[in-house]
Amino acid sequence: MEMSKGEFKGGNNIALKIPKFKYNETVHFYKEVIKLPYLGFISESHAFRFGDSTLWLDCMDNYSQQDVWLEIQTDNVKMAAEYLQENHINRRDEVEVHENSEGYWISDPCGTILRVNSQK
Repeated sequence: MEMSKGEFKGGNNIALKIPKFKYNETVHFYKEVIKLPYLGFISESHAFRFGDSTLWLDCMDNYSQQDVWLEIQTDNVKMAAEYLQENHINRRDEVEVHENSEGYWISDPCGTILRVNSQK
């Protein structure tokens, strides 16, 4: 099924942005207590298989509490950007640099960060 402008689906990635003071304890929880399948330390993050998704645990030096970031996919990121702009959803590319990608960042009304990527 081909998606058109304004159609999105859940992506393959979930990122937990974890304060530095809770990072090792949180990694231990997912790796040793819950025992999610460990994918390794990739791009400065611990990665785990989380069903059909990848759960990324990112250590954040300047966070006081954890934050959850999600990925959504669309078949045309440029058309989706126009659709989002028409619906007053602003880009949030200042939150993180993601090189070599046509994707971009947005947030929902309560501030949850979402990465908009091409459907693979």
